Amino acid sequence: MSHKRERVSSKKTARQIGSAISAFSMINEGDRIAVGLSGGKDSAFLLFALRHVRDRSPVKFTIEAITLDPTDGRRDTSPLERFTESLGIAHRIIRYPVFEILEKSKTDSPCSLCANLRRGILASSSAEGGFASLALGHHRDDVIETVFLNLMYEGRFRSFHPNVLMSRTGIRVIRPLVFVPESDISEEAQKRGFPIVNFCCGHESSSMRAYVKVTLRRLSRKAPNLAANVLHALKNVKSDDAWEARLK
Repeated sequence: MSHKRERVSSKKTARQIGSAISAFSMINEGDRIAVGLSGGKDSAFLLFALRHVRDRSPVKFTIEAITLDPTDGRRDTSPLERFTESLGIAHRIIRYPVFEILEKSKTDSPCSLCANLRRGILASSSAEGGFASLALGHHRDDVIETVFLNLMYEGRFRSFHPNVLMSRTGIRVIRPLVFVPESDISEEAQKRGFPIVNFCCGHESSSMRAYVKVTLRRLSRKAPNLAANVLHALKNVKSDDAWEARLK
């Protein structure tokens, strides 16, 4: 299936992506953007959506797909290659033994280590390739889940930033989907028949993030505005809301 002439179906979703790009100054004239294509629905939709933005934006920029294969070549990546070809987008695959490293590390936090390894490898490869930015497919649900995980484990009300400079590589990591609910991405991905290549390591379903995802889904039934309110709080944190202890 060719996706070259297709566009994002939902005008609301298209507006949310445009709003995030504008609000956080994610894309500049002449940028070369590496789009992390992980094998999941979120990154496939991100690549598809950014192609749509590129073709219609007055700001001129280029995009290329970059895939990290954490199995070091043991998984078939041809569906992703066919997908990028159908979009007319160049695609680079990096094969790296991430899962083997995780097995040897014996860490108590494999998910955190895995995420840091993947992001670091992608950022370094993007910098070496002369890209200005690395676009990742984190959506609104990821933002909210990260807020609650940070509250639970760090005692901090924070999440990852939609546009952040990685000092070690000089690469800006941008996240154009931060205002888009996961359910809308799932609907679009299913409708389009985006390819899924499962690079899961086995920890995903039993992780604390998976537990938080289920818990937030239950909370949202009682508080439908939960996600919107957390996003509002992230953008409007006031110093008056924080306790300022003055202890001798």
